[in-house]
Amino acid sequence: MKSSLKNMVLVLLLISTITAFLVALVNDLTKEAIAESITKTKNEAKFAVLSTSASEAYIAADTTRVIGDFNINVSTVARSDDNTIIGYAVEAPSITKNGYADRIVLMVGFKEEGDATVINAVEVLSQKETPGLGANMTKEGNSLERSILGINPAELTFAVTKEGGSFDALTGSTISSRAYANAVETAYAGYLWATGRLNTEAAVETATGSTVQSDSNLL
Repeated sequence: MKSSLKNMVLVLLLISTITAFLVALVNDLTKEAIAESITKTKNEAKFAVLSTSASEAYIAADTTRVIGDFNINVSTVARSDDNTIIGYAVEAPSITKNGYADRIVLMVGFKEEGDATVINAVEVLSQKETPGLGANMTKEGNSLERSILGINPAELTFAVTKEGGSFDALTGSTISSRAYANAVETAYAGYLWATGRLNTEAAVETATGSTVQSDSNLL
């Protein structure tokens, strides 16, 4: 076949069409697997933040609250042997504060000990922060996590320490740390909402920037 501009264009168009088809085919084939992987990761995190596992506990209830374009998902986790509630796993984004690259999403575990609520553990579900800096929030025992574990969230101020808050910022990552604190605050608002301690109007106000007050002030 004689080489010509027309032939070259036709060949390029054919290659582009085939490539686009193959990409679409691969995306279609992997979409379900990716969705299943994300769901599995989230379910594992629900148990992990409450120091249990699927072999010892189950999801007794799932509640989703919508604030603007954001979902706050609250899972009630109970023991398999006696059906008693272990705690609440809350999936929440940083609504009002982006990280360095994007919003972050956390899974936060809340346990009720006597008359108080404590933060049991935190798992980072989604983040696009700088490796070695903001991305260190994914490391177990990082400064942000250490500063809030075992503490009643009603006693926290949801900001980094240098701004008068309770969260010890990651080194060189104030913006990422602010987003982390905001996601924990949003999770706490979701927990209070799901357990009947926060009315709708207060929840919206809280999740859009106001500081969460103590439980007694939200009844």
